[in-house]
Amino acid sequence: MNRDEWTFPYSASVLHKASAAKHAFHSDKRDWWHGKQVEKIELIKAEGIEVDESVIFEKHELSTYNSTSGRLPNVSIRNDLLRDVQECVGKVREHTAKMKEYDAWMQVLASQGESMFNLHQDDWLFFFGK
Repeated sequence: MNRDEWTFPYSASVLHKASAAKHAFHSDKRDWWHGKQVEKIELIKAEGIEVDESVIFEKHELSTYNSTSGRLPNVSIRNDLLRDVQECVGKVREHTAKMKEYDAWMQVLASQGESMFNLHQDDWLFFFGK
């Protein structure tokens, strides 16, 4: 028998407990990433906005500004902070999706009593892997 054909018997209650642990893990991760997201957004509000304007604005009143002299102002968010927020948003989505997946397994397994299931390696990793 090849190892890719091996199965490992587990009861529904053990798999339910494993699903609950994975759900809690992803909940903690999602909360951590959400906290980082809030932190980075606050940092952007405090110091992440850059304004680039022509030196002509420093010397002349806006009412005397000639549109052919100097460049128009440009406002941007620091790219590193924007990338950080995007990473946080992606991780929050990823862990929320995993939580939904494990929640569904918890519901199914809770209805199975002490039924036994044969897990392959990839199944075992899904429920117990680190």
